[in-house]
Amino acid sequence: MRSLRAKLIAPFVLGTLILTVTLAGYTYLSARQAVQDAMLLISEAKTNHAVSSMSLLFKSMSTALQNMVADPHVMDLFQAQPGENPNSDQHEVTTEWLEIIIQGNEFYRDILVVDRNGLCIASSNLGHVGNSYADKPYVRDALNGRFNFGEASVGRVTRKFSVTGAGPVDTGDGTAGALVIVNDFPKIVDYDAHTTHDAQTVFTAMLTPEGEFMAHKEREFLGKTTNEYQDLYADLSTVGESGGTVEYTLRGETYIGYAKVESTDKWLVVTSGIKNEVFASAYRQGMMVLIISFVFLCATVFVVVRFANGILSSLFELVGYAENVAAGDFDRQLPPSDRTDELGILHNSLQSLVLSLQSMLLKTQEAGRMKDAFLANMSHEIRTPLNAVSGMTHLLLRDGNLTEKQRDYLDKIQVAAGSLLGLINDILDLSKVEAGMLTVDSVPFNLRENCKNILTIHQETAKSKGLALSLEYDAGAPQRFIGDPLRIGQVLNNLLGNALKFTARGGVTLRCAPDRTAETGDGWAVMRCDVTDTGIGIENDALGILFQPFTQADSSVTRKFGGTGLGLTISQKLVSLMGGAVTVTSRPGEGSTFSFSLRLQLDTRMPDNADSGTNTERTIENLGLKGKRILVAEDNEINQMIVQELLAPCGAEIVPVDNGLEAAKAVSEQHFDLVLMDMQMPVMDGLEATRVIRSLNVAGDLPIVAVTANAMNEDKEKGFACGMNDYLTKPVEPEDLLRILRIWLVER
Repeated sequence: MRSLRAKLIAPFVLGTLILTVTLAGYTYLSARQAVQDAMLLISEAKTNHAVSSMSLLFKSMSTALQNMVADPHVMDLFQAQPGENPNSDQHEVTTEWLEIIIQGNEFYRDILVVDRNGLCIASSNLGHVGNSYADKPYVRDALNGRFNFGEASVGRVTRKFSVTGAGPVDTGDGTAGALVIVNDFPKIVDYDAHTTHDAQTVFTAMLTPEGEFMAHKEREFLGKTTNEYQDLYADLSTVGESGGTVEYTLRGETYIGYAKVESTDKWLVVTSGIKNEVFASAYRQGMMVLIISFVFLCATVFVVVRFANGILSSLFELVGYAENVAAGDFDRQLPPSDRTDELGILHNSLQSLVLSLQSMLLKTQEAGRMKDAFLANMSHEIRTPLNAVSGMTHLLLRDGNLTEKQRDYLDKIQVAAGSLLGLINDILDLSKVEAGMLTVDSVPFNLRENCKNILTIHQETAKSKGLALSLEYDAGAPQRFIGDPLRIGQVLNNLLGNALKFTARGGVTLRCAPDRTAETGDGWAVMRCDVTDTGIGIENDALGILFQPFTQADSSVTRKFGGTGLGLTISQKLVSLMGGAVTVTSRPGEGSTFSFSLRLQLDTRMPDNADSGTNTERTIENLGLKGKRILVAEDNEINQMIVQELLAPCGAEIVPVDNGLEAAKAVSEQHFDLVLMDMQMPVMDGLEATRVIRSLNVAGDLPIVAVTANAMNEDKEKGFACGMNDYLTKPVEPEDLLRILRIWLVER
């Protein structure tokens, strides 16, 4: 039940879970890509802004230098003759002019005018006047006639971008001096006004080709440090002046952003952020989707399970009911259902179906009981007169004054009676097989002796037809086994009887040998039995129907040889019960071989050559029962007479009674050594009479043997259940009667 519930709900839960994870993953990846695109767009804009600002500042500074070196205020300082100092008035005018320029431009920190020796002769800041700047590279380049930019830096405190520019002052006679402007440009990188992306700062940094950070939000990276980052510059500067996306690692942190090389000073400008922080929002968004989806999943599963439970409970109730019905329990009834859907229809239909099946089963059981009763009655009704025929024939054959012709007639009557008895037994066995009531025993027996006894039964038939009947038992094969000798004998009887029936010349051979191709364990053996004849054989197209009941290979066979076709069917069923199968090979006109193999347990308690008999005396006359008293309870006068005649030679006193009531009364009043009790009698049957006798104190250990025409196993079981000790089936065979007398009156 639980597995079905799991099979119904698990796919939905699993599918929803996969969808949830997929949706969360897709949302995370989509958000990550969107965040990355937005961050890179911002980084590119900030980087381009910084690079553009630097380029613009350099261009404006270059223009200012070119204009100022040609200004009269500067040129007039160099109008004096060589070796003469400029007049003080001009110096003051120029100084005042420089101060005005400084005041008018907030980005200019200082303006210096130096002579060709690098000595400052005028400045907006009088502190520079008289100082030599000849050692400055940008001053030397300017005195050599080149406009250039000197050192650039970013203030640690002001964060302002400072650049020194210098240009030559050409009076027409060559470079007379140089003009130097110290610019404090506005904050290209402003860390005070944070531009953030998802609450995480995306900052701009500047790195010189020498590997020195000129701008970074962390001050520990700025200026000359022990850790120059030339390798980092080399890696990132590959994006060139066109710029590009970069990812780099700095002190254990991974950054992602946009970088570009400034064209004038070759500084690297990179705007980036810590990767984990940049994508944190995407992760949070994915987790949020996952949590929401999981909550939705739980709610959906709860709703589905709750609504499905009603359906599943009804379904499981039907399944449980079906299991009970399959197990044979028809007592449980389904409670009425008020469902109008398909389950309700199934509920009502199943209940109706089971009621119909129950009715059919009762009818089938009743029909089975009627059939069993019919078979039992038919067996009784046929066996009762057959007992008279067989018994009278046996008694007549004991008469030594019979003529040869009379003895021949009696032999034929006895053979006919035996055939009729065999037919009755076959019909009863087939009925048991179909009802699944046929069982096999496990008792010690000698297979070789069993085969010899079976052949003895058929020797007279073989002799009368002039056929050779022989047994070939493998010399090295074991002989004693544990199995069912009666059923094995029945199979061999059927196969040998058929072989003799369909053989007109030659002979029939029974071979027994170990099947060495079969696997056996310790204490077990597989014995193969073959019955080979030289008879008419069987056509190949008839082999398929050979083992069907009431079937023979050719309808003309029945007319010529007789038979019902039950023997092979019963033999196949019996061998199958014992774990084997009957097979056949045949050539029309040459003969047939019927074979079967049985897996038998070895009987190691007795040697193979042990005597299987219990008494060498084989006749009733030799039992020596004089002084014994035998009560015969039999309602049929003929059968009563036959039993008396059969028992007469043993010397025992025979007391006949006509019903069970008389038998019980006789036992209560007299002493008896054995009771032969018919099971079906008027007034009181044998079962009830046995119960009454067992209730008597004087008859606690008195042997009671059932003598009846009912040959069904259940009849035997009923007899044993009420206190009977043994069983004789009509018609009573002298050998069986001899066995009963020996067991209960001689050996007991």
